Amino acid sequence: MPGCYIHVWLFLFAVFAEEMIEVKVETGLYSRVELTGMSLPQDTVDSVEWTKLKRNGSQVCLIFVNSGTSSIKCYSDCCGKTHFYLNNNTLILENVTAQDEGVFKETVIRRNGTKKIQTFKLIIQYPPTATEIVLSWTSSTSVTLKCEVSGSFLHLMWKRERVPILEKHRYSFSERNQTLHIRNITSSDYGTYSCVVSNAYGESEQHIYITDENSTVNQGNGTSVQTQSGQKLLSSGLTLMGVVGLCIMFYGLYKYHHRQRAENGRTTDEGDADYTIVIYQEVSDFQQMTPLPYVYTDFIKPKEPNQASAGRQHFEDFGYSKVGSTCMAEPELQYCDEQSTVCPDTGEE
Repeated sequence: MPGCYIHVWLFLFAVFAEEMIEVKVETGLYSRVELTGMSLPQDTVDSVEWTKLKRNGSQVCLIFVNSGTSSIKCYSDCCGKTHFYLNNNTLILENVTAQDEGVFKETVIRRNGTKKIQTFKLIIQYPPTATEIVLSWTSSTSVTLKCEVSGSFLHLMWKRERVPILEKHRYSFSERNQTLHIRNITSSDYGTYSCVVSNAYGESEQHIYITDENSTVNQGNGTSVQTQSGQKLLSSGLTLMGVVGLCIMFYGLYKYHHRQRAENGRTTDEGDADYTIVIYQEVSDFQQMTPLPYVYTDFIKPKEPNQASAGRQHFEDFGYSKVGSTCMAEPELQYCDEQSTVCPDTGEE
């Protein structure tokens, strides 16, 4: 009988322990994570259900049914970013965010009706953040810089003017490199100091500018911090101003060339118009020319007898035609008497 109780307790413990199995999974923000359970014979699985445990209850994320044609149904926020593969019993989450952090529970229902439950605690890891650098003068020639960090980090490096600082006789580190000690500081040590913290999921950087002890930068507690976000904001502002300035310059050049082109075109048009006006003026000034009178010397009475034969020969040489009624009875030219107003042959005046 006692042996029977032992077997019952062992069985209950095995079942309870199986349900209490929890796997811790760490991943970075916006990364891809795989939640892999124990290997299962696929032919023994009837369905698989994944739920997200919350403080006020649970939310079904995905249900896989292993029937003749396998089907998967997703719910709520899991849709579009989850995938399940039965062959290796793995739930894949894509591009995880802070809302995905928490406990996921897998419930496997076998064909014989038994269940197998396994939980996964998903922890989202973030890059560390360098919040500020605290500066303090321990003496007139010694200064201490401490880098305040939020979150866990694996590495912390100090730089001066973007060049890594190595530990040597005047430089020393403490508190996992969070504190930098500078002894016998001189003007050559002045400048911008930076602390860079990082882990497997990213890095962060902080800066401070060191001058002499009496400068306004190091008054009071000696703290002067220029955050990375401030630098990004300043850089973005300068970039925006540069872009706006370039746009204004190009617009001004465009308007200038456009105005020059318009003036050149107007000058050309005016020149053409003047040229046309000149042509029109020449045409409008054109007047019909009155032909000069032509004196037919053939009809002038020759003063001497032999002049008539010369006039006749001239008329025949140049082929002058008859004009109106003449005193000619024949092709020969007849001339009236000087003193008489009637032709001797025709009797015409």
